[in-house]
Order: sequence, then C-alpha cells, then structure tokens
Amino acid sequence: MIHPNSLYLDFLKPDELEFLKKTAAFCEKEIAPFATDWEEKEELPRALFTAAGKAGLMGMLAPKAVGGQALSMLCFCLAIEEVARHCGAFAMNLAAHNALCVGHPLGFASDELKKKIFPGVLNGDWMVAWALTEPNAGSDTGGVETTAEQRPDGTWELNGHKLYITMGLHSNRMIVMAVTGRDEKGKKEFSAFWINSADITPVRKVKTSGVRASNTSEFYLKAVKGELIGQRGKGQHAALTCLDGGRLGIAAMAIGLGRSAVELAKQRMLTRKQFGKRIADFQALQFMLADCEVELRAAEALLLQPCVMHARGQKFTLEASFAKLYASEAGTRACNRALQICGGWGYTRDTFVERMWRDARLTEIGEGSSEVQRLIISRNLLKAAEEKYGGEEAKK
Repeated sequence: MIHPNSLYLDFLKPDELEFLKKTAAFCEKEIAPFATDWEEKEELPRALFTAAGKAGLMGMLAPKAVGGQALSMLCFCLAIEEVARHCGAFAMNLAAHNALCVGHPLGFASDELKKKIFPGVLNGDWMVAWALTEPNAGSDTGGVETTAEQRPDGTWELNGHKLYITMGLHSNRMIVMAVTGRDEKGKKEFSAFWINSADITPVRKVKTSGVRASNTSEFYLKAVKGELIGQRGKGQHAALTCLDGGRLGIAAMAIGLGRSAVELAKQRMLTRKQFGKRIADFQALQFMLADCEVELRAAEALLLQPCVMHARGQKFTLEASFAKLYASEAGTRACNRALQICGGWGYTRDTFVERMWRDARLTEIGEGSSEVQRLIISRNLLKAAEEKYGGEEAKK
C-alpha cells in the first residue's frame, strides 16, 4: 500500500513511489502468508533475503554505481514501515542491514575493500551482521573488550565475545567493532573490521521475547583474521554516523507495527459485541483509538524532518533521536492499546496483535535505548543553551 499520509508524496520521486508499490506487493506475496510460520519456528528463511536482494530491499540507500537503489532516506523508512506491518523481525533485519551493514563500509571502507563487498551485500548473495554489543558493552561502547592486534605481517587478529548480534550466526560476512589500542588521552581506540563469519565460534541463538524469527546471536572470536574498515581508531565515529540512519529505520519499524496493530483493533471494534452493542460504540475505546492515531501521526511528522535533512545533506543526529525516541514509545503504546481493545482475543497467539506488541517493545531498546536518546537530546539542548547564554562563570 502507498502510505496514507499524503504529505509524504511531495517528498517522493515517481520511481520511489513505484518502488514502494513493488515493496507492498513483495510483502503480500513473500511475507504475509508465511510470517506466522516463521514466528513459530523462530527462523527467517535464507531464500527470503535472496528474494529481498533481487527486489532491491537489501540496498535501498546505496548508490546505483555499486548496485544499489539510490533511494531517499524517506523512501527507505516507508519501505521498512511497510515490511514491519507484516513482520517485525524481517523489518528489523532490513533496517540494520541497510543502515549499518551496508552504510558502514559504503561510507568508510577503502576502494579496494568496497570492490570485495559490493554488490554482493546488496543483491542477496551475502548476509552481513554488524557486531558491537558484548556482555558489558551496548549503549556504553567503552565497555567493549574485543581486541584487534596487528601482526608483524600487517594482518589483524581479533579476539573477543559478542552478544545480541542480529543475524550473527546466519551471516556470511560481518563488521566487528574492536579495541585497537588507546589514544593520547588513554581512552580506548575503536576500529571496525570486515571478517568472514565462518571463522567465528558460535555459542547460541539467543531466545528473545519479540522479533523471534530474527537470529539474535552470541559467539566468540578466537584469532579471527580481519580487514580494517576505514582508518584505525575511527571506528566509533563511523558507527555513530551509521546509527543516525539506523535509528530512523527503527522508528519506521515502530510506526509500522503500531499502525498494523491499530488496524486489527479497528476491525475488532466493528465486529465484537459486548453488553448488546459493538465495542466500537464505547467511548473509552474510541478515545484509545484516537490517542493511537494522534501519536502515530506525530511520530510520522518527527520522522519526516530528519529524512528531509538527510536529503539536503544536513547533519540530523539530534533529529534522529527525536524521531527514534518518540516513534518507538508511540508504537509500543499503540500496540499496547490495540491489545487492550482486542482483550483476551488479542492476547492469544491466534492473532498478530500480541506479536506486534512484543516486537514493538524492542524498538525502545535497539539502536540506542530511549534513555540514551534522552541523553543525546538533553545534552544537545544544554550545549546550545550554554553557547547562547553562557555558563555561570560567564554571568559573573
């Protein structure tokens, strides 16, 4: 379906509208009939990613010169939203793949390495994972303990333990964040590496509450050879840059889940009767529905701003945090209200509502938790205020 918010149409090119139509058709054919089965088996089939690659979904933001679709950030977000309406797990995988697994080497790898990577990561030939999180590292990147040591022959060797890595055990290649030393201030120096996933030591697929079909992984790196992506010591900067786009993808995922759950709630309201009348006639439920729509539209408006800024070549880190924070929490609230409207029926696995409810909860955690987004926002606001008004010392 084309997005009901007509405001978006002014920012989309004809070829992008056509891409979204094809994405909707892809979802109806390749995802909708099978999503429940994937959920029960807790597995996404490898063929799905190959099909997605052929449909252009694995390289939405990449330029055509390397085999990508060269779509706008807005089109990318709307495509993720459409996929999320049908399967949150696959939407999350696509969001991470496009923003992190493609965006990182595209923006920072050497030309030589790019030739190895593209177009294999865009056409579905290779599945790629992006590995930052560890038992003691997530929002606190300073907790990363995985190390990369350069050997006398110039090669790099990685050792460490990674946890909660999306598609880690199902990937062909992987981008790994590791410590390569300390800077002049004594702080850890982070670098990114391209590795062959066949070289990792698997531990397990982590059982999660939501997005169960996604392969959330734990593994070790033991003397794994890696190829440096970009400059040594610039890995954290590159990661944070990629996360700006990644957060918009997760915001879109949350909106898609919320909208899908609300659609089911509306259908239930019109068909379910209690106390001799449709539950759609109860004002309490009407107000819940109204709150969902207002908050989802507000989330869409917040998402549009950084998308437009990206198209203009402007930095949008703060705006990405606005969008990700609000959309993730609004999407979760919408799913929660939808489940409440549907009652016991909505809580059962006979419906999709409880799955969307579980999937949406992850959006408040992944790609920077709500608390991290609030830190980013407040620090930016205070920094701007200090520059404008000055601190206490400036007042004396």
